Amino acid sequence: MRWQTRAACRDADPELFFPPSEDDTSTIVARHRMAVAPICQGCPVATECLRWALDTGQDYGLWAATTPTDRRAIRRARLAGVPDPVADSDPMCPACSLLFALPAVDGELCPTCRERTP
Repeated sequence: MRWQTRAACRDADPELFFPPSEDDTSTIVARHRMAVAPICQGCPVATECLRWALDTGQDYGLWAATTPTDRRAIRRARLAGVPDPVADSDPMCPACSLLFALPAVDGELCPTCRERTP
């Protein structure tokens, strides 16, 4: 996780990113989210942060200013083939949601899905 050394939050209070409530609709979580939003918006590695939180299933804390509920919704959308505009800026297979490296064209099927398609 080398990206963490470049994160805008590296010198911020970690408790700011881990509200004392797990209820994403609570006032305390909203206040924490408002406090971290400017930090995350100016962060050079916010995309990597969000990808890491999604890929590792982080169920606690604010990662790239997203709550656990936000991240669960992004994961569900990915499973349905809908890429997240921030986390999935790389091209993605519309059939299986597998991300693949450039020079792939967005909307193109990955090699595995091409093999399955007659």
